[in-house]
Amino acid sequence: MLDHLPGCSCCGAPLDGVDLDIRSALPDALLALSAEQRASVWGNSDFQRLEGVGGFLRCLMPVRLSGGGSVTYSVWLRLDDEQLRHAVAVWSTPEYAALELHGEVANAIKPWPELLGEAAGAVVRDAGTLPYLVADEDTLLSRVLTDVWDRDDVLSRIAHPLPAPVRQQIAAGWSIERTAGLGPRRTTDTTVFTGPGRTVHIEVFDTPATVTADAAIAEVSRGLPERCEGELSERDGDVLRRAFWLTAIADDRTQQELYGYVATAGTILCVTCMYDDPSDLAWAQSVWRSARHG
Repeated sequence: MLDHLPGCSCCGAPLDGVDLDIRSALPDALLALSAEQRASVWGNSDFQRLEGVGGFLRCLMPVRLSGGGSVTYSVWLRLDDEQLRHAVAVWSTPEYAALELHGEVANAIKPWPELLGEAAGAVVRDAGTLPYLVADEDTLLSRVLTDVWDRDDVLSRIAHPLPAPVRQQIAAGWSIERTAGLGPRRTTDTTVFTGPGRTVHIEVFDTPATVTADAAIAEVSRGLPERCEGELSERDGDVLRRAFWLTAIADDRTQQELYGYVATAGTILCVTCMYDDPSDLAWAQSVWRSARHG
């Protein structure tokens, strides 16, 4: 059976489901360059510098989340050359403990993209860790560092698969649970969650005001009742849910599929779960049931 919990994107170590660490690979100014241009960058995982672009140092930005968890982002701080040279010189010496820096945030971290370019400081709190960002009062960075933020709103912006479930906003008032181990991506009309042995496709459509939830689901699921191996129908107030599951052949291999629908007045969410292990039917049903409107 597959282990669906992801490891660290850098080293593969297990991730903490409550207190997460998220690494920004590069400063945004370097990410915007071509691979050929980045080949001239001097530095390592903690320092980066490119003539004409600037110098950068990796720092930590801890964020408190509702429910008692946290996420600590490693964020790049843009520095002038004098400060960067000093940081490099003391990095592995006792003087590192007294290091203080002043620069600008060099990453647009969601859901606070306005942080990019904001003035920030950095201080060392522990000689064994990176410097921590600090901020002046009444700035966005100050709020980010001191306020408690909605867990789902923050974690749903992270593209890396997470070791814990998170509620993901889809469209038109719909949300659904992105389960542990799945990473999100968005196409023009579809939200996709993917991970080892599991894939979820989600689409939302408007329906005419005169069409009932029953009729909307009957229309989009046409042909499935005759093919399915099992089905469920549930009603929760004005919301109707129906799901069908079956075994299919995709790319010359057997694949399990669940087609789930959640409809209410004027709108319908369609979720398709594809999975390798037949015992994951319970997982697929829980994804379908997790869809919420409003």
